[in-house]
Amino acid sequence: MATAVGKIKLTRSDLMGAFWRYIWLFQCGWNYERMQSVGYCYTILPILKKLHPDPEEFKKRFLGNLDFFNTNPVVGAPVILGGHIALEEAGASLETTEGFKVGLMGPLAGVGDTLVWGIYNSIIMSIGASMALGGSVLGPILAIVLVFFPYLGVRYWQFFWAYRQGTSLVASLGGGIIGRVTEFATLVGLTVIGGFAVSIVKLAVAWQPAITTTVAGKAATTTIAIQTQLDAILPLMLPVLVTALAYWLLKRGWSPIAVLGVLFAIGFIGGAIGFFG
Repeated sequence: MATAVGKIKLTRSDLMGAFWRYIWLFQCGWNYERMQSVGYCYTILPILKKLHPDPEEFKKRFLGNLDFFNTNPVVGAPVILGGHIALEEAGASLETTEGFKVGLMGPLAGVGDTLVWGIYNSIIMSIGASMALGGSVLGPILAIVLVFFPYLGVRYWQFFWAYRQGTSLVASLGGGIIGRVTEFATLVGLTVIGGFAVSIVKLAVAWQPAITTTVAGKAATTTIAIQTQLDAILPLMLPVLVTALAYWLLKRGWSPIAVLGVLFAIGFIGGAIGFFG
């Protein structure tokens, strides 16, 4: 059955069906060979069926969307999906839609990974962990709420914005805007995360040396609270120094695992000899 390319129009119900498939099952079928391709193909499958009723054309599109695909699932994937659906509705060729996906998944992955994993998740999880360490059950609850609902809203907006942009999407993302957004978000995120370092890193000197002196022929023992003295010089000095040490090692090319090993050794040895508490 032949149908004029670009004549079939999608309804809001079609778009919402694809959106909810993306929300719940986009990461299903993730594998090391093609990564998100199975979830991507499943998400767009009803769209392909409606827009390409010819069995041979549908088969070609279906197999084409099983090619390698990987980008950030929160910031990036909704943009590509929305724009891809718009191109399919406009009658674009398989080569055009595949080129669109391949061209955007890398740059948007860089933006999404920075904004989502590197900044937003770090801030939210830091807040939740800080509250949990203080004994509040609201810590993990707050983290769940501040991840699920904002991500849902952000993905909804991206998906429909990209669909409305259609063929002009690539131009809308051009002009260096991706790099500027990433740089600004990185600066803000690192500033906020740095402010949380002293409340998350816990380290204090437990060792209190005793000094015995003789005054007027009588022995007097004085205990020196080293941590109290350090706090008088600079409150939370040790957490700041530990954070600075970790940063310095990372800048020197150490891997995160190696840095964690160093911090573990310092904490374990210091605690074993009674220096840290």
